[in-house]
Amino acid sequence: MSRTTFLNLLFSLLIILSSQGLIYGQQVPIIGYNTDTEGRVQLTVASSIGKYYVLKVRHDLSGGFDLTASITMGQAGTTQITESLAAYPQAYYQVLEYAVGAAHDTDRDGVDDITEYQNFPTQNPINPANPISINDGAIAIDSFTLFNQLSISRDLVQWSEFLNGKRFAKFIIVDFNTAPKVYFINGNTHNLHADFANAIGISTIGNDVKKGQIIYHPTTISNNGTLGTFAFNYSNGHGDDFEVVQKTHELLAANMPFLTNNLSYFVTTNSQIQYEQDSGQYTNSRVPVLFEAEVYAQVDYWGLNEAEGFGLFREMAAGDIPGIKDIVLYSSLPNTLPRVGGIITSVIQTPLSHVNLRAIQDGVPNAFIRDPLLIDSVANLLGHYIYFKVEQDQFFIREASLEEVNNWFEKARPDQNQTSPLNLDYTSILPLDEITFSMFDGFGAKCANVATMRTFGFPAETIPDGFGVPFYFYQEFMKHNHFFEVAREMLKNPDFRTDRNLRDAMLAAFRKKIEKGEMPYWMLDQLAEMQASFPENTSIRCRSSTNNEDLPGFNGAGLYASNTQHPNEGHIAKSIQQIYASLWNLRAFDEREFYRVNHLTASMGVLCHSNYSDEKANGVGVSTDPMYQTNDAFYYLNSQVGEDLITNPNNTAVPEELLLDIVATSATDYIVLQHSSLVPNKGLILERKHLDQIRAYLTVIHNKFEVLYNAVGNPTFAMEIEYKITADNQLVIKQARPWVAYLADEDSRIIDLETLDFKIFPNPIDNRINIEWVDCNPTKVLVLDLLGRKILEKNLNISTNSTLQIPIEDLPRGVYVLTAFAAHHNTYTSKKFIKK
Repeated sequence: MSRTTFLNLLFSLLIILSSQGLIYGQQVPIIGYNTDTEGRVQLTVASSIGKYYVLKVRHDLSGGFDLTASITMGQAGTTQITESLAAYPQAYYQVLEYAVGAAHDTDRDGVDDITEYQNFPTQNPINPANPISINDGAIAIDSFTLFNQLSISRDLVQWSEFLNGKRFAKFIIVDFNTAPKVYFINGNTHNLHADFANAIGISTIGNDVKKGQIIYHPTTISNNGTLGTFAFNYSNGHGDDFEVVQKTHELLAANMPFLTNNLSYFVTTNSQIQYEQDSGQYTNSRVPVLFEAEVYAQVDYWGLNEAEGFGLFREMAAGDIPGIKDIVLYSSLPNTLPRVGGIITSVIQTPLSHVNLRAIQDGVPNAFIRDPLLIDSVANLLGHYIYFKVEQDQFFIREASLEEVNNWFEKARPDQNQTSPLNLDYTSILPLDEITFSMFDGFGAKCANVATMRTFGFPAETIPDGFGVPFYFYQEFMKHNHFFEVAREMLKNPDFRTDRNLRDAMLAAFRKKIEKGEMPYWMLDQLAEMQASFPENTSIRCRSSTNNEDLPGFNGAGLYASNTQHPNEGHIAKSIQQIYASLWNLRAFDEREFYRVNHLTASMGVLCHSNYSDEKANGVGVSTDPMYQTNDAFYYLNSQVGEDLITNPNNTAVPEELLLDIVATSATDYIVLQHSSLVPNKGLILERKHLDQIRAYLTVIHNKFEVLYNAVGNPTFAMEIEYKITADNQLVIKQARPWVAYLADEDSRIIDLETLDFKIFPNPIDNRINIEWVDCNPTKVLVLDLLGRKILEKNLNISTNSTLQIPIEDLPRGVYVLTAFAAHHNTYTSKKFIKK
């Protein structure tokens, strides 16, 4: 027999063996065992390119490795392997190695693993179900986006009221006891399990078939400790034996690889008795349980901004002025709030209120705690210095020393003075259509961003039309009245710096001087010409647009005033001077003082456009999901009826919260998290056409500004918009600014040298990281993945060399964190980068 004939026969034999599932994998030793922050296993095996690895799982040490949990392609050297559920001990896992060139058929469906892996999720190497059209459903769900595409939401689901208002996808598993085949149903096409089964030619009858739903609960804490969980149940909420539930749990999770230990079994009132009979088995398993009562239970705690801080714990009454080093307790939401050390409220906040935006920007803890003074560990610390830490589902509080408090705040401030961007070359009032994005340093980011959105091609009147009054006018007005000299004398007063109540009084007196100041004639003439250009009897909205708000890393939400100039109020100079005066309010002053921003170069521009009245609704939207962190799946919208402000709500009104699918997939491509208390019968504030418009416009706004802010590839970048529905039912977007959590590059923000120690370029990166040190040279750098696992560590000698290159060609694609440690500062500084 010739060599060629032998090889041909061998190749044919391999094909036959593969098709029969008879190629056996070689068990490889597990050389590393860890769990990640989500509680999932991280197994390490010696590996090589050209091999792939099948993870097998068993439920007890006496059983076989019957379940296939995942398939992973081999990397050079070592490979990490995980699965979607909570970690078992190491002895419960087995890893089998196969050659890519002689692939096994793990699910024995007649198609080899590699072919199905490469066509995933249309095909699936661990699910023997035949591929189906996405119009019917899927045999794997590889992302939150696909789950949204398949799932539906109904206000009323007869016989299954626990599904009312929830986003859910239906599933059906056939041949459950022999060779289970898992199908996920497209609910937009098939209303019933039977409709789907008839369409693809499978049976829904018999004990070998399991049917149910997978529900997404965005406001429920999952098994991994984060907000937002998936939970499955069987049709009509009925229960089943523990062994069936456990197997269903494993099968669903294995075919939903985007899950991160956040799939539970949903126990309804119909399945409660069955669960109680088997409760001991659940306790000793890795099947987390979510009870129907837990989903609808009253929320007693919500960590809105996860952070920690120190300060004096004070209960605030009406009219009290908190200090920078105070951790404040409010029984109702304040309309304004200066910089503080931390926030507790005993009334639920809106996530996009000025209170929470302030907390996010300042990096201070903020939480809702129901009846906090009934908790001894909280009430006993009033009037004491405390340490306060907020996590999503719990908080920590203890007494602290004054030394701890002082050290904490000194470290939080920038080391050096800062000057806001100020360009005085723009000396005239300009129409918005003549103002560009790059002119933010002359008119303010609010004004420049509104002007820029007018170039995005939106329908007429979507973006307000009007004018921008430049910083030059403010500077000349202050010089004309010698107000800068007054300000300098005030700043020299030592008591002004140390006595907050005196500072408040002196600033109030200074604001009155500004409001009564004399405006130069040339300014009066230009303002009058602008005022006359609006249609007769038009009320003009005058909005603050400073050089220290609406910037990357410095949001400034709610710091400054806006006024409406009505037709019967005379010259618009009155409103302009009121806005100029607001630059010197206590909250704004203390904010600039903390960041060491120069008060005399801080300047006020004004955005002027026609005022809106009797609007039907107003709201705030973010081009990400900042509250529930459903990555790249939803936009977050927070709306309220009429003029009841989202950013400063009254004490009783509850806003509407919803997650809007980034990609429209159905008539119910949103999840209602909370209905407005001002809308009867749980109706929606926004009409369907408004939701579609917001989705489309917010996508354009994000994409356009991402380029303008040089933030392409920056995973923290998002845009926040404020919108209105006018009396004429027109959607108007009145403002856009970077979301407060956006971490910008040094050249596009007010610089805080404490946190901008180095640049990474290019980003995304191919094979080599280039690092340029800005502040000081580190003694060590580390590369971590997003779960905090160390990928690389490099110790450095302190030198005058301000650049470093690190090869990363073997690093898999993804997002990573580069952390630098400076021994002489005893500080860590981190930045994200993307490996292409």
